[in-house]
Amino acid sequence: MADKKSNIVQKKDKKKTVAIVVTVLCLVAVVGLFFLNTGDMTFDFSSLGKLFSGSKDTTDEIQYVYDGSGKHRMSLYDPDWETDIFTYKKYLDKIRYISYVEDGMEVMLVDGDYAAYGEPMVFFADYIDTLEHGDAEKLNTFYADSYFDTHERYEKFTMQKIYEPKVEFIRRRDITQNGKIVTEYVYKLSYKIMENDGTFRDDILSDGVKPQFYTLIDDGANLLITDVRDYFDMNAQ
Repeated sequence: MADKKSNIVQKKDKKKTVAIVVTVLCLVAVVGLFFLNTGDMTFDFSSLGKLFSGSKDTTDEIQYVYDGSGKHRMSLYDPDWETDIFTYKKYLDKIRYISYVEDGMEVMLVDGDYAAYGEPMVFFADYIDTLEHGDAEKLNTFYADSYFDTHERYEKFTMQKIYEPKVEFIRRRDITQNGKIVTEYVYKLSYKIMENDGTFRDDILSDGVKPQFYTLIDDGANLLITDVRDYFDMNAQ
C-alpha cells in the first residue's frame, strides 16, 4: 500500500515538473516573439504577469505598428494642442527636478542653482523648459546653423510632459574650429515623456528612456548644439 502511495506522489511530482518546464518554455517563446516583432530589447515583465494572472492594465495601451516600409513605428498618444501641462496635476506630481551627474556622483538640483554646475547646465535647464512649453521657435535657437544642414528645423510640437530629466557630463576639450580655438562639451541627456505623442520625439514610448548625447560648442560668443546622437565614442575625434 505504501509503495502505491509513493508511486502516486512520484507521478504527481513528475507532472508538476513537466508543467513548470512547459510554462518556462512558453514564457521564453513569448519574449522571443516580442523581440522579433518589435525590435525593442526592453520587456515589461510586470505586464506579462498581469496577462497570465488575468488582471487588466487600466493604462492606455501603446503598441508597435508595422507601417509597411520595413520598419516598426510606435503607436503614440494623439497630440493635444490645447492642454496646459502646468495645470495637469497628474504630470505635476512627477519628479521634474533636473539631476546632474559627473564622475559617478549624482545630485538633484531642487534649488534650481544650475549656474553652480557650469554654463552648459544653465543651457540644458532652459532647453528642457523650452520643450515643456512647446516653443518650437525658441528651440531652434539652441542649435548651431550647421546642425540644420542635416536636420529639419522644428516647426511645432506640443508641450512636452518631461519628467526625471538627467544631465550627465561626458567630456570637455578645446578644439580648433575655423581657425579658432573653441570649447567642445559632450553631455548625455535623458528624460521620460509622460503620454508621449511623438511631436518632438517619436523614437521612445511614453515613460520610456532613450538617452541622447549632445555635443555643444562654446566659441566665446555663443553656446550651441552641433550634434545629437544615440551613442558616443570617447575615442572619436
